[in-house]
Amino acid sequence: MTELIQSLYEALGISAVANTGDIVGLLSAAFVTVAGFFHSSSSEENQASQQGSAAALDEVRPVLSKEIEVEAKDEANQRVTEARVPEVSWQQRLRKGLSRSQSQVWGKLGSLFSGQGLSEEQLEEVEELLYGADIGPQTATELTEALIEKAKQSDFDEAAFKQFLFTFLKDKLAPVQENVDSSLYKYDPKSHSGTKVIMIVGVNGAGKTTTIGKLATKLTAQGAKVVVGACDTFRAAAVDQLQVWCDRAGATMIRAKEGSNPSGVGYDALQSALNQKADYCLLDTAGRLHNKDNLMVELGKSKNVLKKLDEKAPDHVLLVIDAITGQNAIRQAEEFHKTLGLTGLIFTKCDGSSKAGSAVSIVQSLNVPITYIGVGESVEDLNNFNLDDYLGALLDV
Repeated sequence: MTELIQSLYEALGISAVANTGDIVGLLSAAFVTVAGFFHSSSSEENQASQQGSAAALDEVRPVLSKEIEVEAKDEANQRVTEARVPEVSWQQRLRKGLSRSQSQVWGKLGSLFSGQGLSEEQLEEVEELLYGADIGPQTATELTEALIEKAKQSDFDEAAFKQFLFTFLKDKLAPVQENVDSSLYKYDPKSHSGTKVIMIVGVNGAGKTTTIGKLATKLTAQGAKVVVGACDTFRAAAVDQLQVWCDRAGATMIRAKEGSNPSGVGYDALQSALNQKADYCLLDTAGRLHNKDNLMVELGKSKNVLKKLDEKAPDHVLLVIDAITGQNAIRQAEEFHKTLGLTGLIFTKCDGSSKAGSAVSIVQSLNVPITYIGVGESVEDLNNFNLDDYLGALLDV
């Protein structure tokens, strides 16, 4: 290689002597030349490729834009459709909740009437269904006697039976229901004066704590200032559950250490409500078995201690009743009424039983109205008791 370079020097008239450095320089120059050639070729291909991609993108872009536009319209239409879905009304919730009672009791009763009177077997079935509905022996007897005569009328069919039963039950309940204090449902700052104290009582499992949470939510949503006293100091879980409800509702909750005196918690809660000039003071109480005299006496003390702060307190004592308990609910109501002097009833879980008819016998026997009725777990599933709505859903008329 050195001789070849030396010959090249001589041919070009260069007097230099070729050496190893010349060889390295020559090879480096050759490498640079070849690399430059391939780079130039690659750039041209790259540019061509980019131009091809751009052209392809130009062709695809209208299609993509159209697809994006369609998807955007679909999403917008979906949102509009969702917005147009009507909310389930209270009447619909109530009818759904009472559907079991309607189908298993009152619907079966109605099918027995065809305008041809009642046979002995049908009469026995009427009595069995009425007692199964827990409307109470007195009401069941009166209704059976009336139906025996009505069934003889040629036009007394299922539709006529429902209308007759609607009127019969309404006449029994309406005089009592007219005594309900409307301020339990609706907060009116113009007519509302002072702190209204509401004591909530009932046996364990009836839904007391949940009901209080729902009431607090409903009242604060209307602009009322609510203080809740967590007086069920024997169940930490109940207090924690009530705290969650109060946090969501924006209500103030007064609580104490587990095992504290329930009467003391109620006293502190009312004191706080009065200091804050709250519109409502809702007092949860420990669940009491109605057949435990000592516990009922203690509950009576919890009520009386409130009078040290407000002579008229509590303004209301509401008993939460689980509709599933049926006939036993009547006994519960009687014992609580004897100890506390109930002013109202809250009927819960009417969607889980065919025993919703027990409300009739309780109202009649105690002369105490139903203030609220519940047919589910959400806040919307608890509403003020309206007699026409209740009977219409119960009898499907």
